[in-house]
Formats: sequence, C-alpha cells, structure tokens
Amino acid sequence: MAARPPYDREKYLRLSRPRRGAWWRLVLGVALGAVGFLAVTLFALLVVAVVMRLFGGHLVVDTARISAPLLLATNLGLALCIPLAAVLSWGIYRLAPRWLASVTPGLRTRWLRTCVAVASVVWGVLLLLTLLGITAAGEASLDGEALGFIAVVLLTTPLQAAGEEYLFRGFLLQSLGATGLRAPVCWVVSGAIFATAHGQFDPPLFADRWLIGVVFAWLATSTGGLEASIALHAVKNVSVLVPAALIGELTTAVDPSNVSWAPLVLDAVMLGVAALWIRGRYRRRIQPPARDQAPAPRAAPPP
Repeated sequence: MAARPPYDREKYLRLSRPRRGAWWRLVLGVALGAVGFLAVTLFALLVVAVVMRLFGGHLVVDTARISAPLLLATNLGLALCIPLAAVLSWGIYRLAPRWLASVTPGLRTRWLRTCVAVASVVWGVLLLLTLLGITAAGEASLDGEALGFIAVVLLTTPLQAAGEEYLFRGFLLQSLGATGLRAPVCWVVSGAIFATAHGQFDPPLFADRWLIGVVFAWLATSTGGLEASIALHAVKNVSVLVPAALIGELTTAVDPSNVSWAPLVLDAVMLGVAALWIRGRYRRRIQPPARDQAPAPRAAPPP
C-alpha cells in the first residue's frame, strides 16, 4: 500500500494565497474589516433598540453599566462578523466562505464537539470552584437581572465567539498567510491586531488578549480549522461571565480595569493545558499518521 502524502500543517493558513497582490489585499481587508465591524455593531444596536422600543422599553448604551439588552446587542454584532468575514473572503480572495471554517471545507461538527468537551473539562473546574466560592460567601443573587444576563450569555456567547474567530482567526489569519509570511509571524501579528481591536490597553490585559490571539491562531493553523478556537473562546467566556452575572459584576468582567498580571498567568496555564490536549487529540484522531504503509513482509524462515 502506498504511503499517504505528508500532512500539510500550513494548508489552512495558505488557503487565501492569490497569484498576485497579496499585500494590497491584506491592507484592503484590514481596512474593510474595521469599517464592516463598526457597521455590524451599529446595526445590531439599532435592531435591539427598535425591538425594545416596540415592547415599550429603551436601550441605554452605557459601557459604565452594561445591561442585558446591551450585552445582547454587543454579542449579536460580533456574531454578524461571520457573514462579514465570508463577504470579505469572497470579495477580496474569491474564496468560498466554507473554506474559512476548515480545510475540509466546512465546519467539522464532530471535531467541534470534541473541542468543546476538552474546553469544558479544563474551564469547568475553574467555573465550579468559582461558583462554590461565591455561594459559600453568600454573594450569589438569582434575581431577574442576573437571570437575564445568564440567558443572554448562554444563548449568544457561542455566536459571539464564533464571530470573532471567523473574522480574526479566519479571514485575518488567512490574509496574513496569503502574503507568504512565516506562520509564527502570522500568529503574532494577528494576535496583536486581535488585542488592539478590544480597545483595552492596560499592559496585563493587552498581553492577555495577545496571548489568547496567538494561541488560537496556532490552533487554527495546526488543526486546520476554527473548531478548536471557537470552542475554547466560547467556553472560556461563559465560565467568566456566568459567575460575574451572579454577583452583579458583569460590567467589570466585560471591561475590566486595574488588572493585575495574575489573570494572564492563569490564562497561560489553562490555555496551555487545553491547547496541547486538543492538539494531541487532533494528531491521534484527525491527522494522517506519518507512516501509513503496509508492514514489510517477513523474511522466509530458514530451512
């Protein structure tokens, strides 16, 4: 039996590579991505505001005190980055949207479930300990506001995470890969843009976002798709936002200030465990083995 061809570890990264004009396409993509991001954010705010108005309420846009409707509008705006990334990929590179998801192409749902399971085990421990701690301290509150926040978090955070991954680890990362830059450079640059897009420049917080961006970009490249980064992003956010909603500190969780370096260290450890675990699972179950040949025939026994 003939050996399988070696696995192309950078195939996902290089999918958008055009015959010419990679650099101007990158610049155009970043510019249009920034404008498009602002447009979809404003559109989501408008939709939520109109719906609330129809039901007799009103949307207050105040980042100093995030409400459940404002969180909903924010998450829906980020979810709209999925079609935004698809339009940019097709318009600039003529790459069908399904290639943003993976090299299959398309989203590999079984592999996504595996990644969600791994992420849930890693961050589930932290979530459980946090919930036990706030319960023991008597700080948890299950009033209407907290339940509204939790409902929004559980229903829309996976969409928010997927939207960011399609834009930053899908379109942006592939646009960087199209230039021929080495993979580690693409990971670092895309991570820096991801951190900058959050608009949070306290050194520990910026470094944390940068680290997350680099790890997610590495995972997208090494596993050939967005499933791992979507799973880790969604589960991590849920594990942080649900306890914050219970103690009425969701605004601080979404837009923290005066952050120490401790969260960065914790994220580095947990991301390292989860990412290496997922990468190991991928190598065993998804990636073709390095040696996939029929065993050599045994020598004939001596007479």
